[in-house]
Amino acid sequence: MNEQEKQPRFIAMIGVVALIVAVVILVFFGIGYLFGRTYL
Repeated sequence: MNEQEKQPRFIAMIGVVALIVAVVILVFFGIGYLFGRTYL
């Protein structure tokens, strides 16, 4: 596998990781928001 073939997979992997991070942040933000609305 040469350098040119490796590049798109690397970019796709970064995209998947960024998507997972964004979803986790949104989930925790949502939990915090609901917790705050319920108990404060």
